[in-house]
Amino acid sequence: MAKDEIPELRTLREEYDRARTALFAGIYKHLALGEGLSRIGRSVDWSREYIARIRDGKVKEATDAVRTQSAGSSKTPEHDQR
Repeated sequence: MAKDEIPELRTLREEYDRARTALFAGIYKHLALGEGLSRIGRSVDWSREYIARIRDGKVKEATDAVRTQSAGSSKTPEHDQR
């Protein structure tokens, strides 16, 4: 953690990153099980088009998150600082 970070917010961000990684992994799992794009999309409040982009590897954050998880890394994916 950087010297000028707020610990509470850093912790919340790390929890968010872990949850998002788990969400992407769950989406890939259910795609592999043959679930439909619409049903997956409804389950996560995303469009079926966005789920198709995840399936097709066009969402970099999703592919990075799953790679990080499958590698067993404790690091969280890098994100833009806005």
